Amino acid sequence: MSFADRKTLDLDQGRLSYRQAGSGPDLVLLHGLAGNSRTWEEQAAAFSGSWCITAWDAPGYGESDTVAPNVDAYAAALAALVDALDLPTFVLLGHSMGGVVAGRFAGSYPDRLRALALSCTLLGRRQPSGTPLSEPYLARLNELETLPAREYGARRAKSMAAADCAPEILDRLTGIAAETRREGLAQAMRLIAEADNTAALASLSLPVLVITGAEDHTVTRELSDGLLAALACGSAQVQTAVLPGVGHAPYLEDTAAYNAALKSFLDGL
Repeated sequence: MSFADRKTLDLDQGRLSYRQAGSGPDLVLLHGLAGNSRTWEEQAAAFSGSWCITAWDAPGYGESDTVAPNVDAYAAALAALVDALDLPTFVLLGHSMGGVVAGRFAGSYPDRLRALALSCTLLGRRQPSGTPLSEPYLARLNELETLPAREYGARRAKSMAAADCAPEILDRLTGIAAETRREGLAQAMRLIAEADNTAALASLSLPVLVITGAEDHTVTRELSDGLLAALACGSAQVQTAVLPGVGHAPYLEDTAAYNAALKSFLDGL
């Protein structure tokens, strides 16, 4: 499945690239650490008949310039992008790292959103600013620097997906992860390490969907429960969808189940 070609905009924050498809109300999609705008090929195919799909390349991914490595800077970059695209209100879906950005955007710009969907994500690691990156993050950066791109992508795909993931799905995940840029990954890791969206999520009063993979070992049940606890402190109308048999990439591992959960949520708005 192919997605639309990348487009770019030169903004005050620098250049941002994105893909766009379809027409109708706006649905904006934010990918994770091992992704880019191509992450959402299947969702673009499924929803572009009734929604205008915009999928960004996060700062440092695709053809996007980097910004400061903190969640507020990423949320501001997203605000600049949707302003430039003239999207006054929209539904926002963020996966993993993209979910951290989406949560902060929702807390900072609540009037911009009709609803929020959070996919396999967390509050952030909530570490003090300047704390050294964890050993797993440092090892991952070393892999990106030293391994052939395709081998790096294959390792990331295997770590994300459930053990019995189909080879063709692993191949697609591999190809997307192989496009990762070192500067984008390093800054996004810093963003996750230092983010804390507790207050942002507790302030929400809009519909929220939280999607988790039953076999996700990247964002564990404990991390998901922390996110849900923060949402419960506010007045968000929270729905949950736990998808069986999938890990940290349910948008491709079980596209039908993922899209069904998202469709049910969108249809109820």
